[in-house]
Amino acid sequence: MAKWARRLIKTIIILAVIAIPVYYALVVHSPSPSEAEKFSLDIGAIRELANKPGVRPYEIRVEKVGEFEFAEAMVMAGEPWKGTPIPVYSYQLIFPGKTIIVDTAMASLDGMPEAFVTGFDEAAYQRMNAAMEKAAQIIVTHEHFDHIAGILEHPNLAQILPAVKLTREQINNPDGMLPSLLPEGLFDDYQPLEYEGMHAIAPGVVLIKAPGHTPGSQMVYVRLADGREVLLLGDVAWQSRNIHAVKERPLFMTAMIKENREQVINQFQALHDLQEMTPEVRQLPGHEETVANQLIEQGYLTLGFR
Repeated sequence: MAKWARRLIKTIIILAVIAIPVYYALVVHSPSPSEAEKFSLDIGAIRELANKPGVRPYEIRVEKVGEFEFAEAMVMAGEPWKGTPIPVYSYQLIFPGKTIIVDTAMASLDGMPEAFVTGFDEAAYQRMNAAMEKAAQIIVTHEHFDHIAGILEHPNLAQILPAVKLTREQINNPDGMLPSLLPEGLFDDYQPLEYEGMHAIAPGVVLIKAPGHTPGSQMVYVRLADGREVLLLGDVAWQSRNIHAVKERPLFMTAMIKENREQVINQFQALHDLQEMTPEVRQLPGHEETVANQLIEQGYLTLGFR
């Protein structure tokens, strides 16, 4: 064999030796849950808090405001590089005489690279905006722009601000909201929601603090008047595959979004265990159309805001 050929083969082997572990670390590897750092998800305590006196919501309505597409390999470590839809939802909890909005999508998908954007529903966005003006409370599962920008870019933000219940952690992470921005001056005297662990904001509605994806991440447990239960996960999990496999997003994604992988993988384990032990609590990940459509078909969700 010629010298140049031997050198070429040697170079290829060296590059492979370097590239394979790097690819594994960035794309395939997921941390394992830690027994010492278990995430507490006590469904008994959550249900007890949800028994706050008063009438529980009788309906959860949903608007699909937009959609983009990621590779499955971006959603869970080790998955293939084929596309999967990432819908953007807003939810409306219907009580007799009042509503609560959970997550507020965004005014457009301009903040996303064009290659990822597949659709934006202007009519759904306008219905969400109108619903926010009538809501008793407006909360978000976390401070990323595709969940909070509907608040920050609302044309009548000063009007709806008394209903907005952002947490201290969410307000203190403006970098996490980019490309959306906190309007200058409007939040100067804002009193954020502060709680530890869990907090009932209405009969049948409990916030569950779950930092990791962002510092201000929280899940929203909803117990309807007829007893059915839904757990809105926000982006603790983008899709149910993470919970089924107890497997994190790949490192190249979590590094970009500044996610705490150790916290999140322990949340996946807690949600996996909850699903095994309490399947009647229907878990709805932040961006999974299949699960959302199943819950619509089964009557847990109703399409379209009032």
